[in-house]
Amino acid sequence: MKIHETLLGLLFACIGGAVLATVSAYPSMAGQNVGPALFPGAAATLLIVFGLMLAFGRQARQSGRRLVALGDWSGSPRHMLAGLSVVMGCAVYALFSTWLGFLVLAPVALLVWHLAFGVSLKTSIVSALLATLGFWAVFYKGLGVPLPWGLLKNFAF
Repeated sequence: MKIHETLLGLLFACIGGAVLATVSAYPSMAGQNVGPALFPGAAATLLIVFGLMLAFGRQARQSGRRLVALGDWSGSPRHMLAGLSVVMGCAVYALFSTWLGFLVLAPVALLVWHLAFGVSLKTSIVSALLATLGFWAVFYKGLGVPLPWGLLKNFAF
């Protein structure tokens, strides 16, 4: 899929504007000009400037392409379902992770994604389980990210 530079530039500028609006509410530090909004605000400003340069630059004006051009994959139901499975898996995780938990949802989602993208069943099962345990070890144990336990709350350690 190819997206026109004008749309991408406007998207980046909008994201920068949203970040800038968010960090403008950050508190200032007493006696200093430097606060918690300085670096995200600077990055957001650069995102706006470069996004607008991309959107309205010479190359974008001279390009005769359509705004969005889908690739050959867009005519394949298998590829469309595979892409949709990723979006739906993320939505299901966002909605049900607190109730079901990471260790229940992650291997199921990974297994479905592997199968949707054409990986064999045996490889999908092994990969989904190992990846889930690896992610859990790195994020929960290593970095201290509070992943939801859900149904397995009685077994939390």
